[in-house]
Amino acid sequence: MKDDSRLKGIIALAVVTVIAFGVIYGSRILVKDEAKDNNDNGAVVEDLPGAIDVSGAEGIVAAREITDGGGNVTSYSVTAEATGFNAGFPITMEVIFENDALTIQEVKLISHAETPGYGKKMEEDNYLDQFKGMTATDAESIDVISGATVTTNALVDLVNTAYNYISSYAGN
Repeated sequence: MKDDSRLKGIIALAVVTVIAFGVIYGSRILVKDEAKDNNDNGAVVEDLPGAIDVSGAEGIVAAREITDGGGNVTSYSVTAEATGFNAGFPITMEVIFENDALTIQEVKLISHAETPGYGKKMEEDNYLDQFKGMTATDAESIDVISGATVTTNALVDLVNTAYNYISSYAGN
């Protein structure tokens, strides 16, 4: 009798576990489909003003034209990603170019999972400020993050990817 009640307990636990995994897996599929065309803050990328279709562009997450009240392009925003030291999670940055699609106006770090203490330096404003005013082709001259050569190379690749995409789009 004792073994019989033990077996029933094991079976009940197995059934509950299978049902729990089914619910979790099913909810993840629903959330994944719902968020497929959304960015992190919930806005649909295609609905942003001046959005550019980036489908098929490798390393480019999103791009858009930023315009003034008269519809004139004042700058371009390109969100790009590159693989750094942590190959499982890309570095994602927004690179804002002047209306010439050549000169970097600003870079903003969106996300990364680089090694704390090494890649973390790229979060600092004074590190990101070095990009302001340079042309993307000068990105190879950025300060190397000590001990984080792979991360630094990823930043250069990311900026070059953004530059190549937007300069081609703008006809440069």
